[in-house]
Amino acid sequence: MLRSVEQIRARTAQVPRGHALLQLAYAVMMAAYMAVFVYTGSIEAGASAHGGTTMALILPPLIISSSLITGASERFGGRLRTTGRQWLAIGAFIALLVVFFAWGILGIGYPWWMALIAFAVTLVLFSIRPLSALRRMPAAEAEQQPSSLLPRPGQITTIVLGAYLGLASAVALWPTAAWIVTMIGMLAVIVALAAQTSAWGILHTGYEWRRPQWIAGGVAALLMFLLAALIIATDLITPAVAIGVGVLVAASLIVSAFLPGRSRGASEA
Repeated sequence: MLRSVEQIRARTAQVPRGHALLQLAYAVMMAAYMAVFVYTGSIEAGASAHGGTTMALILPPLIISSSLITGASERFGGRLRTTGRQWLAIGAFIALLVVFFAWGILGIGYPWWMALIAFAVTLVLFSIRPLSALRRMPAAEAEQQPSSLLPRPGQITTIVLGAYLGLASAVALWPTAAWIVTMIGMLAVIVALAAQTSAWGILHTGYEWRRPQWIAGGVAALLMFLLAALIIATDLITPAVAIGVGVLVAASLIVSAFLPGRSRGASEA
């Protein structure tokens, strides 16, 4: 009897496999954000890299992805709690941000390879839990519903997100326009987050997303981070290239809104 209770508790505390994969992907995104942030303050990047282009590109997908994953976690109810180690990782991440921000403000400068160190440290901090969960659990079959399209509100929200992120990418080389698009978009995101019980909200959209939408979201985020990195590190990005990337970002999410997928049940592990 006691053993059965312990087994139930262990299963309840376990991170579901699907969510562990999302957490791992987000850990990579956080590490990429830190790397771009740190590189902008390096000696090689120069003062011009502190313009609005990079932050306007990488902040929106970071914030939106976090909200979508939070919504997806609702499928697993109380099984997902922030642990002490996670709070420690968050604290270390914030401390790292403050250190490099202060370092850049002081104008002392540091070599570009500090961005690689920041990437590695951040990746380790945020990937320990999902990797541990994936290593412990078997590749069990999850309860799945038949393949179906997203509900109409989820489709529309996904299309709007694609249009917004695509536009943010397309205007990346015009700092003023980039920040205007980012500010308006972030205000809309705040409103969508406040509507927690609405079918149009970002949290509910994350709850409804299936594999095609998560893959498309990953592609869009990858393109935006790559665009930001190339803008500050090379001269390869022209307005035409930025617009082309914006079209790809928008298309990936907009097309995915009409692709069917299986909705995983809360019993996934």
